[in-house]
Amino acid sequence: MSELPVEVCGRALIIDQNGRILVLKRSENSGSNPGKWELPGGKPNKGESFEDSFRREVLEETGFSITLQQSAGTADQLVSGHHVVHVVMIASIQSGGLAISDEHSAFQWAEMKELGGLDKADWFSLYSQVYLRAPDQAAGP
Repeated sequence: MSELPVEVCGRALIIDQNGRILVLKRSENSGSNPGKWELPGGKPNKGESFEDSFRREVLEETGFSITLQQSAGTADQLVSGHHVVHVVMIASIQSGGLAISDEHSAFQWAEMKELGGLDKADWFSLYSQVYLRAPDQAAGP
């Protein structure tokens, strides 16, 4: 097992009424995964609860106030001498209007079949292969 410090990062899986997933494209000057697509979210601030950090990060990155529904899986990532565990939660929009922060350069409401064609962040690529497989992409017996 890795001896690297572990950080936890919350990610929101926001699905619209048409079954599309909200994905954000990281800015080109991002420290990790520049120009790659990912789910909204981030790490808790010191002293902040994990649930509060979810809400704050999603609001900052999307303009949406959310309610967390249930766990939707995890993905691991090694970044700058840290082991980052991305905890993905299904979230529903309570209020707000889509307005991305300067951490990202674009957004897209993507259908499952479109996710495969996106240049995704390393952790999101792993996550989507394990948890977001469209029926026609499912592994056989």
